[in-house]
Amino acid sequence: LGAVVCAALYNDYGVDVGFAYDRKEAKDHGEGGKLVGADMKGKRILVVDDVISAGTAIRQSHGMLAEIGAKPVGVSIALDRAEKRSLDDPISAVQAVARDLGIPVVSIVSLPQLEALLRSSPNYGDDVLDQVKEYRSQYGV
Repeated sequence: LGAVVCAALYNDYGVDVGFAYDRKEAKDHGEGGKLVGADMKGKRILVVDDVISAGTAIRQSHGMLAEIGAKPVGVSIALDRAEKRSLDDPISAVQAVARDLGIPVVSIVSLPQLEALLRSSPNYGDDVLDQVKEYRSQYGV
């Protein structure tokens, strides 16, 4: 997803930015380390991901970037599922990440927006809308 964002920024706006990704396991050959791609040291970083479930991966990325001297300045996600961190906690995982890390988290679309689209679109049956509503009533903030 990060590569596509970087390609679009260059193609559409002439903005040339690098990207890196976390390979989950450090390597001792090739580029080595856990981050693969552009050097992030000393740079302001926008973290791009598809969704935030519990926020664990974003917190790990934030810590890893801080360790190398990069400054995470925000998070952009494709879908905010607007779900509780736990069944006992009314705050969403997205809200918790923004609060805990002190950086904005912005989504392209949210589950409430998706529900509104399903409600108004003739392309989807009531069964799909009902599934989304049920999911939101059980897990949503």
